[in-house]
Amino acid sequence: MRTQIGIIEDPEGETYPSLQIARKDALAKARAMITEGDQKGEDRHDWHFEIRDRANQHVLTVAFSEISDAKLTSQSGAG
Repeated sequence: MRTQIGIIEDPEGETYPSLQIARKDALAKARAMITEGDQKGEDRHDWHFEIRDRANQHVLTVAFSEISDAKLTSQSGAG
């Protein structure tokens, strides 16, 4: 995970059967981390997950801002 102050590595990581499932889980975790940050007065919207394969090659980036973008889209459609 990349934050404003640097990279936080997860040496154990998690294994997923597909990138789609990895992305879905990353978005769920990002949503929870944004909520936690909001409660602590921390802005985490610029953070993102950098997903790597077993060979440690970057394969996907999931930006936390995707959560706020989706939230804004759903709120604007509700009015």
